[in-house]
Amino acid sequence: MIGGWAVRAHLGEEHHRYTLDVDGVTDERTLQNLRKLFESSEFQEKPVEWGVKFFKKYLPRVETDDDFKSQVELRIELSHPRIKERNTHHYFEFSLTNFEERDISYHNIGKQVKVRVPPLEHMAAVKLGLPVDYKHNHDAAMLLRDSDIDKVIQVIKSNDDWQDIVLRRMPKSKGRISQPGRIENTLAIASGLDIRKHVGLLEKIENRLL
Repeated sequence: MIGGWAVRAHLGEEHHRYTLDVDGVTDERTLQNLRKLFESSEFQEKPVEWGVKFFKKYLPRVETDDDFKSQVELRIELSHPRIKERNTHHYFEFSLTNFEERDISYHNIGKQVKVRVPPLEHMAAVKLGLPVDYKHNHDAAMLLRDSDIDKVIQVIKSNDDWQDIVLRRMPKSKGRISQPGRIENTLAIASGLDIRKHVGLLEKIENRLL
């Protein structure tokens, strides 16, 4: 599992953000087995640019606005381990053997599900190179707070030329999370993040990658 749920698996309630879809990476053989599983559970399948999406309508178990309720669906999006930056040659490759097992809690139910996720520093590294929207920016900030920065830098450098794209996005990452009123700034404050310290951390990573 990668994406927002992988971040939550590492950080738990400290993440302060939920995501509606599940992102994962797998090999071709496992994907074929998952196709059979999802088909038996009445998921529909749709090819997408980065892989394949499985989806079906979902009826929320909590009180929800009727208009919103009609739009809710379960979405599971899977791709091969190498994820590519759109319209460029940049890529980040996840390992299918180097992972950690973590627990994710069900919503309003005292149960957990065990998932496999990339190490903390791998998730921080990939988030720093993804487009700078509020989700990736917040996830990167929360992951870096608990990461070994030397390991994050090592992972960035070991993935193709991922460091070039991290450097390209760094000014926007620093600017947006520092700007009062932006959603990532609001999320950072609500999460108790020291924004000045975080920006200093980004500058440290930036200088080490130059």
